Amino acid sequence: MKYSKLIIPIFFISLMSCNNNKKATTNVNHDDFKTIHSNFKLKSIAIENGVLLNAYKCEKKVNAIENSIPLSWENVPEGTKSLAVVMYHYPKKDNKTEINSYLLLWDIDPETTEIPYKMASKGNWFMGSNKDGTAISYTSPCSHGKGKHEYTIALYALSETPAALPKEHSLNVDYNVFMDALATVDIVDRTTLTFIDSN
Repeated sequence: MKYSKLIIPIFFISLMSCNNNKKATTNVNHDDFKTIHSNFKLKSIAIENGVLLNAYKCEKKVNAIENSIPLSWENVPEGTKSLAVVMYHYPKKDNKTEINSYLLLWDIDPETTEIPYKMASKGNWFMGSNKDGTAISYTSPCSHGKGKHEYTIALYALSETPAALPKEHSLNVDYNVFMDALATVDIVDRTTLTFIDSN
């Protein structure tokens, strides 16, 4: 009986550690990636002078789905077989031990040049979970804390679609799963769009 009293707390500590790791960053971090092709650019009409326009903040949930940010890009590098998109934010600013993801898309045809407003979940590609892991959806920035909050949208040009990602929309694909999968293929290039949501 003495051993069973020890085993139970250790078991629960293990479970708590797993749960706490859900928000942690993976070992895969491309913040320092330098765009190779300078003309490979990502844009959005929702962002003006580096600031997210009010019309695109705090989108209303309808059946747990939020309207996605409009995106467009140009000059996809030669050799690209698949595109992927991730939008993320560090809630602790300079501390990168935690990360929130707001958009996860993969298996986008390299001939595609835009994702119109509200259409991230309706194209010929696949979507992962929202920030809270409760729905397959985009999460609209809605910062309540005072000050400036920086968000990054990264567009990946890949040598292939990672086999580790499912060929369907999946709630199981969070930031960690997504980034680990990207690490299994060659990155032809990566371009980013950074913006501020301020209160």
